[in-house]
Formats: sequence, structure tokens, C-alpha cells
Amino acid sequence: MESKSWKESYTELERLVLPPDTNIFNALYGGRLVEWIDNVAGIVATRHSRRRNVTGSIDSLFFLVPIHLGDIVTITGKLNYVTRSTMEIEVNVTTEEGLTGTRRVATKSFLTYVAVDQDGKPTDVPGLKIETEEDKRIFEEAEIRSKNRLALLAKIKADLKKQDTY
Repeated sequence: MESKSWKESYTELERLVLPPDTNIFNALYGGRLVEWIDNVAGIVATRHSRRRNVTGSIDSLFFLVPIHLGDIVTITGKLNYVTRSTMEIEVNVTTEEGLTGTRRVATKSFLTYVAVDQDGKPTDVPGLKIETEEDKRIFEEAEIRSKNRLALLAKIKADLKKQDTY
């Protein structure tokens, strides 16, 4: 399986925040933004792996600024790291005030996707080409996050096993 550049799966989505997307404060529902983030990450994972994929995890997600009715939301997804069957995808969200054009960073998140076969078992994905020093730095930082995620997952599973709920 040949390695691929992150550029081959890069995804950008723009959405206009409409009334059904907002809460009583005319701000975008957090859950709606998470849905959009997960959708973009899913597209990145599919484009890279050309396999079925499932969301494995979403790292910390901070809502830095409110996104309001009428704002234009730009969501970008980029592949940072791969293992045999997993992919870390960075998703960045900016909001643009429709009338003034003022842009602000709304959130950044890291999602892990797992490529699966017909039976739902993890399956191989292409490697990631490291083409620049920046790519190398991003890959190395993502590798650290991946190790931390795996350690946290192991701890959660061990705790649940102790409680006899896993």
C-alpha cells in the first residue's frame, strides 16, 4: 500500500449558520458543530484510506468563541498521523461574521478514526508521506498524542473491568 500526502485528503467545508442550527441565544448548538467536525474528519479519513471508517475518539474540544446566527463557519480537516489502521485528523473551525467579515478561531480538535473491514475489524490504511519539516513536526506531535490516547484508553478499560462493566 503506497503512502499518501495529507494534501490528497484535505477537506474544507463552509456552512452558513441558520435558525435551525441555533439555540435560544442565537448561537450555534455545540452538538451541531461537533456533527460538522465529525463529518469533515470522516471525509478526510475516507479519502485517505478508501475504506469504511469509524470515529475512535475526539480529543478535548473547547468552544473558544460563540458562533452566531448568520455567521459563516469554515471547517478544515487535515491528516496528521497514521498507524496501521488509525488516522489522527486535525479539524480547525473559524467563524466569520457575515456582515463585517471579521474572522475568529472557534475551535481546534483532533479526532481518531479507525479503518474497518466488512466485519468491522480494523484494517490497514496507507502510510502518510512526510514531505516537509513542518509535516515531520506535526507527525511527531501527533504520535505523542496517540500514545497518550492509548494510555488513557487502557486505563479506562482497566477501570471498567474492575467495576465489572466492561
